[in-house]
Amino acid sequence: MNAMNFNFISPLFLFGVIGIMIPVLIHLMTRRQKKHQHFSAIHLLLQSKNRSIRQSRPNRKFLLLIRCLGIALLSLAMANPIFSMGGSNNLGTNGPSATVFILDDSYSMGTQTNQKSYYNQAVKTLLDINNSLPTKSIYSVVLGSSPSRVLLNWTTVSEKAKNILRSSQPTSRTTEIGVAIKKSLLLLEEVPQKNKIIYILTDRDKNGWNEEEFSSIVATKSHKFFIVDFSEMRDGINKAAVEHAEVQQEFLSNNRVIKVKVKTANLSQSKSISKLKVSLWVNDKEQTKETLDIPVNSSIDKEFSFPMQTHNLINGEVRIEDDALLKDNFRFFSYQPDRTIKTLVVDGDPNIVEHQSETFYLERALNPFTSSLSDIQLTISTLSELPKRNLLDYSVVIICNAHNLPFGYEQELEKFVLRGGALFITLGNQVNAKFYNERLGNILPVFLKSLHQTQKEDEPFRFLIKPSKHPVLKIFKEQTLEEMKSIEFQSFYSVEPREKSKFTTPIVFTNEFPALIESNIGRGKVILFLSSIDRDWNNFPIQPTFVPWIQRWIKYSANGLDSLIQKNLLVGDPFNWENPPKGNRAFIVTPEGEFMLAPYVEGKISFKDTFTPGIYQLYKSSRTSSSEQNTSVPSRLPFGAQSVGAFTVNINPIESSSIKISNKEIRSLLPKTNLTFSSSNQKFNVTETTERTPLFTYFMMLLGAMLLLEGWLVRNE
Repeated sequence: MNAMNFNFISPLFLFGVIGIMIPVLIHLMTRRQKKHQHFSAIHLLLQSKNRSIRQSRPNRKFLLLIRCLGIALLSLAMANPIFSMGGSNNLGTNGPSATVFILDDSYSMGTQTNQKSYYNQAVKTLLDINNSLPTKSIYSVVLGSSPSRVLLNWTTVSEKAKNILRSSQPTSRTTEIGVAIKKSLLLLEEVPQKNKIIYILTDRDKNGWNEEEFSSIVATKSHKFFIVDFSEMRDGINKAAVEHAEVQQEFLSNNRVIKVKVKTANLSQSKSISKLKVSLWVNDKEQTKETLDIPVNSSIDKEFSFPMQTHNLINGEVRIEDDALLKDNFRFFSYQPDRTIKTLVVDGDPNIVEHQSETFYLERALNPFTSSLSDIQLTISTLSELPKRNLLDYSVVIICNAHNLPFGYEQELEKFVLRGGALFITLGNQVNAKFYNERLGNILPVFLKSLHQTQKEDEPFRFLIKPSKHPVLKIFKEQTLEEMKSIEFQSFYSVEPREKSKFTTPIVFTNEFPALIESNIGRGKVILFLSSIDRDWNNFPIQPTFVPWIQRWIKYSANGLDSLIQKNLLVGDPFNWENPPKGNRAFIVTPEGEFMLAPYVEGKISFKDTFTPGIYQLYKSSRTSSSEQNTSVPSRLPFGAQSVGAFTVNINPIESSSIKISNKEIRSLLPKTNLTFSSSNQKFNVTETTERTPLFTYFMMLLGAMLLLEGWLVRNE
């Protein structure tokens, strides 16, 4: 049986009913007071006056009532009342409809209240609404996290669809309501139904309502939007979050301690946090624990440390105590200690006096301690000894101020680089530019053009260094970069690009001439430093920044720096491996333990399925079994597969915010649309309705009649 519904489009005008107090107060303030004054011979006059008062008093009370009713009618009329027949709290339409449910499945919808998550409540509400949709209605479900996607496409109410919804869970993604609305509008264009409705079931996190996305949305009054809010006051419910955890790279040292920088935030807008437990876990074992006091709406950086007891891959996690939202209470990190980098150093200008040798400062910068503590193992060679060295034994070859190379040795170097080796060349006063230009053309992407030298009265050349995202330079702080600008150079070579060559110049001099050139050749890398590595042409080797600078360049050239292990991605970010091992297959083991063949795209590995937070392990294998040749998803890792690193994926902390978008802000994003706001604690009963009748005109007509009656009473009082 249908019920009668009485709703208001603008309910805020109902506060105008309070104005009834105005005529009542005026009446009470102006009411005549009796004064007893006795005079002789006016007894008959008093009787006449009392009769007159008794006759007029009912008219004045009736007039007061009419005025109060008039104010109430005006408030009701301005609230725009609507009368309809149908279920209580009607969110339905006239007849069969096409309905799209935007179900926010972002991780903030996993917030628990009363042992139920916002998401579970949203699914229940969706099913309740579906159960009472008008006959022959169809619906779709669009998931509102990023990237938005269709869960159910134009179906009717069925057990299968219900089971899909019941089995769904909130993801680890962020909210993307604008894109979901655009997808919903496209779906509605596909169907002929006139009644088109969009329900948005969300916790209304402000970060998910991107203004840019809404600017291209085209919706009209014919599209009915119902926004159902499932959030409660999250201030104090979701207390804190781990926003960042990163291994701090340190330069080569004899202190084998790993440091992890952790950022923990207090999400409350009104309450400080005292004694929050923060723990560091490494390879599933708790290493250390701290308690933090965090002020209101702020964050604290804390550095944890633990001893490095292995050279194997280290998988770690930072945890805080549980609150209503679990997904932001932990953060993953991974660290691979530097593998041993076997390095051949060719001294092109040796000297009997040790400190005058070309490689004196280089040797001590790369290996300042004992070989057991160093990750870089050096072999020093002269040019004459070079043919005796097997380049296959080394990852990096450094040639320092060499006049030329033994006959035919440039071909060996070319093979070395093409196979994946790293060649680092520094210049100096012994360099034969003609030899480099003619014999090393397949390796060097540039010609050595001319030698630039300063005179005594001239200002020396200096590095022009800016904050950079280059793996070598990005770790240096601004203060350190400023110190590097003070390095003085008296000589360097200018260069000219070879035809069709490709290279980058991460560092330049103040005159904009390149100071260092980087080029990828085959699977390897060539780096050319256009000045000397000793003190002949500059004072760089005696500066404090020289040691970390050269260490990082050598590690980087050997693919031992900022490689896979440094990929700290957010959920949904693609993982790209620029220089994967060629001739091998690469495998990815997801945090859920699933084995996947890493996809190659244009010679690079690009993996996009990073929607589960955790640590992704990478392996390589040169062997392929007959059963695995024709499948892209192996059931297990091939025999002999070697670990080559890992990358981490964490949630985007922006979703942890408790800031909600207001009704006013939503209306500004969706202007000229039919919007209705509701909360999750309401019981939804969507039934077929008759045509809704606006009552504004009737209320105004009744108000007019009341005013006419009031005027007549005033005249006849």
